[in-house]
Amino acid sequence: MSRPLRVDLVNSYQIAVGEKLGLNFDGKSVRVASAMIGDYLMINFWGAVELGHPSERQCALAEEFGFEISTMSRAIGSAVIDDIMDHLNKEAIETQQLEPGAVVRFRSRDDGRTRVVSSVTPDGTVYFKGGNGQKAWARSLERVKP
Repeated sequence: MSRPLRVDLVNSYQIAVGEKLGLNFDGKSVRVASAMIGDYLMINFWGAVELGHPSERQCALAEEFGFEISTMSRAIGSAVIDDIMDHLNKEAIETQQLEPGAVVRFRSRDDGRTRVVSSVTPDGTVYFKGGNGQKAWARSLERVKP
């Protein structure tokens, strides 16, 4: 059973569009549905016979979240990975209370260096004060507790 992700799901209009193409978007994320349309076009418009598959690394990451993507096309597998990353960003923003003024550090670095958050975008990009455009994904940060 896959872990529920907080991502944008298709709406009824998008489901109806998929039905016109013979695609079932019910319960799919917007990203996955878009990838399904892309695959449909690759096969039915461009005549593709092979759509590729996700990498082993992508498959391993997806499996950590309960998703089996090894038999999916490269595009659909990548869409699932993007959904997972989006979910992790949203989760980090909420649990780490990432907001302007928060002091953070990178999870993967233990250099003792901290940064101050300037802004957080809806896609999970965190910008730093005085960073001349320096940014990071929310999922890669943790808030430093005072």
